[in-house]
Amino acid sequence: MNDNRSESDLTCALRVGMRIVVRSRLDAEPGSPSLTDTVGELVATSPEALEVRTRRGDVTIERDRVVAAKEVPPAPSRRGRPHLAISMTDLQELMVAGMPPLRRDWLGRWLLRSADGYTGRGNSLLPLGDPGLPLGSAMAEVERWYADRGRPPLVQLFGPVGFAVAEDPIGAWALDHDWQVFQQTLVMTAPADLLAAASAPDVRVEALARPDERWWSGTTGREQEHRATLAAMLDQVDDGAYLVATVDGQVAAIGRAAFSQGWAGVFAVHVLPAFRRRGLARAVMRAAAAEAQTRGVRSAYLQVSADNDAAVGLYRSLGFDVHHEYWYAKPH
Repeated sequence: MNDNRSESDLTCALRVGMRIVVRSRLDAEPGSPSLTDTVGELVATSPEALEVRTRRGDVTIERDRVVAAKEVPPAPSRRGRPHLAISMTDLQELMVAGMPPLRRDWLGRWLLRSADGYTGRGNSLLPLGDPGLPLGSAMAEVERWYADRGRPPLVQLFGPVGFAVAEDPIGAWALDHDWQVFQQTLVMTAPADLLAAASAPDVRVEALARPDERWWSGTTGREQEHRATLAAMLDQVDDGAYLVATVDGQVAAIGRAAFSQGWAGVFAVHVLPAFRRRGLARAVMRAAAAEAQTRGVRSAYLQVSADNDAAVGLYRSLGFDVHHEYWYAKPH
């Protein structure tokens, strides 16, 4: 951690709900350790102190003792490489920051999302735990919430690769009510250093802090059709990189990366038709990993339709593994 930032720099990036590590000064005898690290969820802040929930209980840290602080990834749920050790639920929740909805509400641990109908991720229920109501009552609340916004309900159901939707309680409810289950999507993850070392053509890829007209010119027709909505969603991405690959001065491919909780999400990789089959998608992906490395981010994720064999093959060749999958469900 960087121990040279001002107190205002340290605290401005911290928000309740983040998993953080805080380095603070101790009242130590000479020869004893003078600093300690506290890792946990930031549960409360005040002008005088931070309250961090650790495995051993809540810890109050006086602000004037803080010498460094940063957000860290969720705790691993199992042993193994970090990009595979994270739980499905934690990964699903942190991915929201990469494609944030325009409106959101919580029903217990169910996240209701709306973004004017643009993308399933921006307009679906994401069940992350207990809704605090019986299942039937909770689903009635979901249907009312989306009806109030002029939208049909849409549910994102996630589980291990090959899981049976009918064995998921919400999936079973949806099928019992004659809902349609569709669009199998793979969530793939990779170590950022492996992705950054992948072979790719030597082309110029510029990383922008905000999307400019060049970036927008390389987006898909659907993204341009919904530009106002997508731009409003991207305005909510706290830390992003907008990637523009050029060939002979022309925009040839674009993509973007979003950074949150020690992870990099890769989105919207698109190669313009005249420049395809030149490895430019690999160059954009590698540039996203390089941006991750500059931030100390170790792991990357992306989401891809399971039937997109070409894209899945590309991502596997770059070092991505399938972490889990999800389906959508909606009324017929």
